[in-house]
Amino acid sequence: MSRTVPACPHCAAADEQPLVCDRCGWRWYANPKPAAAVLLERPAHDAGEPEILLLRRAVEPGRGAWDLPAGYLDPGESFEMAARRETLEESGIEVELLGLVGVYHSPPANAVTAVFRAKPTHTDASVTLDFESSDHAWVARSDVPDWLPRLAFASMSAAVSDWASRAER
Repeated sequence: MSRTVPACPHCAAADEQPLVCDRCGWRWYANPKPAAAVLLERPAHDAGEPEILLLRRAVEPGRGAWDLPAGYLDPGESFEMAARRETLEESGIEVELLGLVGVYHSPPANAVTAVFRAKPTHTDASVTLDFESSDHAWVARSDVPDWLPRLAFASMSAAVSDWASRAER
């Protein structure tokens, strides 16, 4: 048997939250979803400046635009574990995390994403895309301004911009 509810977690307005069960008192809060993303770096072939991996999204949201390897945390998973897992799933490359670039909020997705710098654990690793991506590009630090308008999400655009403006010495 099914019945209607006054609002689902997706539609509940701010003044309707938290949603509270009339039977047991359980509360649901519209807290942001935790996510992790990776700025996967490799040395440039000629100019000596690093490049990062961008993936063209083959799924919504943002189909056709570019993104970092990223995704939501699984239950019990740390940000670092999710960053490594998502990069392996989406690019086929195992990574070593080098440090946290920053934490970025995405109001449209109700997500908070920890973005890490990383390098491939194997220098000869090649990109193998999964179903979520249709293409990939290695983008040099100096080319980032041209790529920012192509990124699917403002939060990831901010992370890429922050990476480009902070040349690691």
